[in-house]
Amino acid sequence: MVAEKSMSRRDVVKGAGVLGCALALDAFVSGSSSGQENEPLRLRILSYNIQIGRGPGGSYSDPKQAFLERTAAVVRAANPDVAGLQEVDCKTNRSGAEVDQLKELAEMTSTTPTFVAKTELPGGLYGIGVLSKEKPLATTCAYIKGSAHRRVLEICEFERYYFFNTHFPLKEDLRIAAVKIVNDEADKRGDKPIFFLGDLNAEPDSPEIQEIKKTWTQLSPDGPTFPADAPKVQIDYIFVRNASKINVLDARVIDDSTTSDHRPVFCEVEVCK
Repeated sequence: MVAEKSMSRRDVVKGAGVLGCALALDAFVSGSSSGQENEPLRLRILSYNIQIGRGPGGSYSDPKQAFLERTAAVVRAANPDVAGLQEVDCKTNRSGAEVDQLKELAEMTSTTPTFVAKTELPGGLYGIGVLSKEKPLATTCAYIKGSAHRRVLEICEFERYYFFNTHFPLKEDLRIAAVKIVNDEADKRGDKPIFFLGDLNAEPDSPEIQEIKKTWTQLSPDGPTFPADAPKVQIDYIFVRNASKINVLDARVIDDSTTSDHRPVFCEVEVCK
């Protein structure tokens, strides 16, 4: 995981506009066909901390160390309908001043990118993003306090579900506060299924994960995800809420030890409201 450093507290959304990597805000579109509403929602879902395209031990100061082709290959192999990525750079000096990582990954995987910045870095922005086969109807975010830079919860609305993507802080008290933010945002979203995932920086027996499990159902398997080259701890998860019936068709930690410092987490599910 990328070490946190002290950074500017300027308005990152304004910075996003300057760089052409602003949070996409699409017009809200409501409703779906009655036929779809009566059918189970089937999705392939991926959560992946991509470590800005670096493998374990990769240099953060050398843009040539960002191997996005390898990251894209992992995503293509999983073939997700929707993927939440963490640790994504947009036109930063360390990853290439002209490189919008999420946009390039979207082009290589034939998906739609939705980037949310959480902080500024020299030359550009650092954040999280969603790759989806279906274009979101709307996107917003909620900010989360971090110990060195702020974190963010990305909220994408799709026709039949919501998708929450995040990267929690490193300190336990801040992660506990982040769980409240996630739950508060979920409470505002009505009764559509909500999928919540990300690098939560917390192990399964931690207070924050136990609090999440009070109102969310875990879809991802129990298994270590970090560090990728010799995984020892589980800190990456996929959860769901507002689902009366859940059929997990596949759930696994993807066996990849070289593309990032995290292993991707994947599931394929059918859910009913």
